[in-house]
Amino acid sequence: MKHDSSTAAVSEPSSDETLGDLGQSRRHFLKASGGLVLGFSLMGSGVAWAAESIATGKTNKNAAAQLDAWLAVHPDNTVTLFTGKVEVGNGNETSLAQIAAEELYFPVDQLIVVMGSTDKTIDQGPTYGSRTIPYAGPQIRHAAAAGRQALLSLGAKHFKLPAHQLATQNGSVSVIGDPAKKISYGELVDGHRFDVEIGASGNSFGLEIAPDTTLKNQTHYSIVGKSVPRKDIPGKMFAQYSYIQDIKVDGMLHGRVVRPYGVGAKLVDVDESGLKDIPGFVQVVREGNFLGVVAKTEWAAIKAASRLGSTLHPKGRKAGQATWSDANTLPDQDKVWDTVRKTSGKDVSVASNGAYSMAANYAARTIKATYQTPFQMHASIGPSCAIADVNSERAIFWAGTQMPHQARRDMAKMLDVPEDKVTVHWHGASGAYGRNGLEHVIADAAVMSRAVGKPVRVQWMRWDEHGWEPKGPPIAQDLEGLIDEDGKVIGWRHHMWVPTTGNTNLIAADLIGHPVGDEGAGRGSISYAYTFQNADVSYHGEGRVGVITAWLRSPAQFETTFAMEAFIDELAADGQIDPLTFRLQNLEDARAIGVLQAAAEKYGWTTRASNQDKAEEKDGQAIGRGIAWVNRDDSYVATIADIVVDRESGQITVKRVVVAHDCGLVVNPDALKNQIEGNIIQSLSRTLHEEVTFDNAHITSRDWVGYPILRFNEIPDSIEMVFVNDTPGRKMTGGGEPSTCPTAAVVSNALYDAIGVRMRQTPFRADRVKKAMA
Repeated sequence: MKHDSSTAAVSEPSSDETLGDLGQSRRHFLKASGGLVLGFSLMGSGVAWAAESIATGKTNKNAAAQLDAWLAVHPDNTVTLFTGKVEVGNGNETSLAQIAAEELYFPVDQLIVVMGSTDKTIDQGPTYGSRTIPYAGPQIRHAAAAGRQALLSLGAKHFKLPAHQLATQNGSVSVIGDPAKKISYGELVDGHRFDVEIGASGNSFGLEIAPDTTLKNQTHYSIVGKSVPRKDIPGKMFAQYSYIQDIKVDGMLHGRVVRPYGVGAKLVDVDESGLKDIPGFVQVVREGNFLGVVAKTEWAAIKAASRLGSTLHPKGRKAGQATWSDANTLPDQDKVWDTVRKTSGKDVSVASNGAYSMAANYAARTIKATYQTPFQMHASIGPSCAIADVNSERAIFWAGTQMPHQARRDMAKMLDVPEDKVTVHWHGASGAYGRNGLEHVIADAAVMSRAVGKPVRVQWMRWDEHGWEPKGPPIAQDLEGLIDEDGKVIGWRHHMWVPTTGNTNLIAADLIGHPVGDEGAGRGSISYAYTFQNADVSYHGEGRVGVITAWLRSPAQFETTFAMEAFIDELAADGQIDPLTFRLQNLEDARAIGVLQAAAEKYGWTTRASNQDKAEEKDGQAIGRGIAWVNRDDSYVATIADIVVDRESGQITVKRVVVAHDCGLVVNPDALKNQIEGNIIQSLSRTLHEEVTFDNAHITSRDWVGYPILRFNEIPDSIEMVFVNDTPGRKMTGGGEPSTCPTAAVVSNALYDAIGVRMRQTPFRADRVKKAMA
């Protein structure tokens, strides 16, 4: 199958076996899944219409105003939805299909979703920050409603009746009062395009589509709010889903990057002797400080890269046959938080009321605590991968990025190619949730493809991924609570030192001396909602602290919620007050109160102060419970957990987790349930195990031994949840990240409840817990 915009061909499965209850051939399923939608011929004219709408629009705004850019109806009465959002394992493909199907009055299992690829979809912004449903959802809802209106207009011409005398249902238009008179959408459109302008304004996240279209009353919803089976799961379960790592392009070569031993080192010399003896070796690619190898086979590329320079070399400038300058740019690991505090940047107030400094003069005592969290990584199970096909006239990419339209702009800038000559074809990636290596590997492939003049597939190795993917930054936090003579909290101070979480600089672009992206700033989301009469909450920094840092799931708020909600527990314990009661006494936010009460009811909470009036321990196993909550971008979550602590080893085992989740109207309850379970498991891993280690030159935790993650036998016995405010008419506010945030605080609070020890630095590894007990 030839790709329409290049001479490269992409492999496609050939068998037509059925997939269980799907009732469709494997080939049709793969078409519907979006996993191999690489060429217009695969989907027929509908995809071509969408691409034409986008290509002929003078701006994204103009292209978005065309109904054909969003929807295509096919003669077999299937519908294709085009969206710039992508699937990162949380069910976006299915949830967006549900929203479109609801407004189209159309069966969701007959609705195909094409995602991400820049030649077929509108730029709806990157897929991050729990923004897909609250931002792209309304855009697609309006576009689909406009599509229904267009279909009614076609039906009016067909039946020679006013549109208000017609109804739409289950993919057909019928006459009201005479349902036997009906015609399917496919028959109405009859292989043609809509060619209807629906109106659009703004761009990406601010894009408004078909603002004057009449929407379906949410009380009549029959698809949104239902647990529709996810479209991507069957292919993944039966090993028929094509991840970016699986994609092959005819004539492609294989590339590997060779990184310096030290972060910031300069390339001094490259000795290419002996490389030509490797069967299949093609050439070394050196541009500025960028070094890579290209070969006809993947194994030849691996061997050549290993000879040039192994990032596992124990010491020295020369690791293999490439020589680098000395570089000791990283701080001492045990002093990283001192470095964070000294990093220059902004000083921004998050909350300020009353007069904290004056209140301090009236405090009977002041409780202080410092919380510290380390560098952590995305630790994607599948290392990053991309394919590039670059020549002097155009550039084509196959990539797993969460931000294909931004990647298109970045590659146009790095390669000095007009943006309209750059195409990014999106495919699902094994591992995401933040900015890992998926954009950086695109740039690596681009440099190598431009050098050899052929398509090049670049697959990072495990040490590339662990060593060079952008990290979640270390954060230092100081907290103080002022207590008066009556034991009342009269002041709250929370200062955070947060390095940038928004760095978008591409490694390869920096190495070739053509920077692309933004060293930038960004602190993630930080919230405060308590009602202490004197409060001083602020953050400092946003500078860089050595290695590249970028978004890691719920950037900054995972860490700041840990400190805030653990210190709230410290104040409650100081006053010997039940931790739930203490929170409710100091909150006025109705939604915060709502999720706390809902979680407590689901859990069966009984009132008592932490670490007091408990049942006796058994066999050295201490039992504790913890509670915490968060508001992340208008989605509220409260979490309660039971843990067991082995006093002999210090090992923490999380037994039961209860989550109350308020993100408004839930599109697909089962998908959200899966999302919350994934959030809990990943955030438990970050809480109990994950910490990047490094020396003064580079990252040293470059495998699963050095960077352990949660294992199957450590997953809680039960993760239970209750959805709050899940009713028609409620705003959809997103569920991708919020339930990540309370976990570290919950475990810390449960640990204190179990053994009376406060852990203020993650991760809570067994040896640290045992040391704290001692």
